[in-house]
Amino acid sequence: MMKEPRRPGGIALTRRALELCAFGPGARLADIGCGDGTSVDYLRGAGFDATGVDSDPRMIARAGPFCLAGDARAIPFATASLDGMLFECVLSLINPIEEALYEAARCLIPGGKLIVSDLYARRAAYGGALPGIEQWTELFTKAGFTLLTFEDRSIDLKEYAAKLLWDRGNLCADNLCGYGIDELKAAKCGYFLAVAISQTNVLRMYC
Repeated sequence: MMKEPRRPGGIALTRRALELCAFGPGARLADIGCGDGTSVDYLRGAGFDATGVDSDPRMIARAGPFCLAGDARAIPFATASLDGMLFECVLSLINPIEEALYEAARCLIPGGKLIVSDLYARRAAYGGALPGIEQWTELFTKAGFTLLTFEDRSIDLKEYAAKLLWDRGNLCADNLCGYGIDELKAAKCGYFLAVAISQTNVLRMYC
């Protein structure tokens, strides 16, 4: 039996994203921030040529042969070599987010699909640690993507938080998608699934 990834929506949300993207059989996909490789295993089982990337060597040691060490700000794939890329509950933890999105645009073929599931802030006074919906949309556009779908999946976040509290108590809920639960409450956080299409390969020189 396949493990369930530790993030809101789980494999069901990955499956929903794949339905929206309609990748062909054997499409080359990369899961950035793959953790223990659960989503990569699912993607490969669904017939895709999937590879995981994670910056944590402890995760890579557990993730299996189709996952490799790498930084989301310097993704270890050639330009225009991927049909799709996934950032599942990880992009908001990368600083700066823009560099990861520019790298995604570089690696994707023109017309390649970007899948992002992540947190968004409803309360702007939270200090900017988490983007709101408008800020997320601007980030995608600046990196060379056109947003195709933006679904509110806040119910997945609530269900995931409730499950963590029930199964493991307050201690585990203090690290919910990389943030403390008090932080998420202060931001009145929601959760989303976005699919965007790459219009061009964006090359950037970082200073």
